[in-house]
Amino acid sequence: MNKNFNDVGNDNSLADRKLRITQDGCLKLPLSLAEDQEVLFIRAEEGYRLIPLLPDVKRVYIEVTTKCNFSCITCIRSSWQDELSHMEWETFETIVKNLKELPNLESVHFGGFGEPLMHPKIFDMLKEVKALGLKVEMITNGSYLSDETIQKLIDIELDIIFTSLDSPEEEEYNQIRPGGDFQDVFQNVKNLQAMKLQQKVKKPELGIEFVAMKKNYARLPKLIQLAWKLNAAKVIVSNLLPYHESMKDEIVYDIDDTGCLFGMESLLTSVRAQMSNMKLRTERNCKFIQDKSLCINHKGNVSPCYAFMHTYQCYTYGRKKQMYPYYLGNVDNKRLQDIWMDLEYVNFRNTVGETRFPSCTDCKLLDGCNYTDNNEMDCWANSPSCADCLWGRQIIACP
Repeated sequence: MNKNFNDVGNDNSLADRKLRITQDGCLKLPLSLAEDQEVLFIRAEEGYRLIPLLPDVKRVYIEVTTKCNFSCITCIRSSWQDELSHMEWETFETIVKNLKELPNLESVHFGGFGEPLMHPKIFDMLKEVKALGLKVEMITNGSYLSDETIQKLIDIELDIIFTSLDSPEEEEYNQIRPGGDFQDVFQNVKNLQAMKLQQKVKKPELGIEFVAMKKNYARLPKLIQLAWKLNAAKVIVSNLLPYHESMKDEIVYDIDDTGCLFGMESLLTSVRAQMSNMKLRTERNCKFIQDKSLCINHKGNVSPCYAFMHTYQCYTYGRKKQMYPYYLGNVDNKRLQDIWMDLEYVNFRNTVGETRFPSCTDCKLLDGCNYTDNNEMDCWANSPSCADCLWGRQIIACP
């Protein structure tokens, strides 16, 4: 419910303030009637706009740990500046309590930048969220999927489990994901599917995630064939976001993707996989904003997306960029719905949703511009800046 008000006049005293709107559509000051709808009154190009302040979160990403037993060459730990630790149980319990207060919540994804199955209480966590009647997902590197673990996930009725498989070939997989073993992970995934079939259950559905780079891109059709032999419900193909200088030349999202990339296998690739863009496009859409999502890191800090969860460095089309976290609050000292409806967060979602920020990646003034050195601010005075975001270009993807 967005309403434009062009006849408010030039009085800016109400802008960026919380107001209440009554059922008959009138604004009331002061904030006195509990049954009235709280709204944000902001300036817009055409005049003013009212944005209802609603706890309408639909999806929550929870990072229960930043620890991992792999040392993947694609990993954010290549430039990590945050500590490696598990989420405290008290913090998680607070999150669950807050989830109950979100009437529109549909799904919770256990992921982030760690291996969820390393958390000593991960099964208790999954049970608690599943008991809320929500769709529950998890991503894993697959190494901890023992028969015992698989049975627990089946018993919990986890809805989807995503496993990262960055190559269908053993030697290449092991090079990309040091610390892992292709044969072990592949056998674990096969066991998952076999145990489901034996017990005549469909959950958890299997999802496969593939990070495309020069090193492995030619094997994508073979990976998709492998995924379908495993009866995977979904295959997500993301591009590489280099976190280390040694990986910056591995990107493949500067190729012409308008033709057949894999010859006779191109149709198979496009039909059976959720493909990211392989070339910069004009359109910008933030999945996190569109899906009404938020992210909670292992310390309970709330961010609008994955990109703002931690401190790290990355390379955008070869340009080094320092990324700083953007936290709207912490669940240990503020209710989740209050964080979501905070004026700063509402304004941020409105700005990103309406694409009111520049595009650094294809700007003619890019050379010599120091706004691209970090994400603190852009040339339109947005802080933090989303102007260099490759998630918004559908080049980088996540479940």
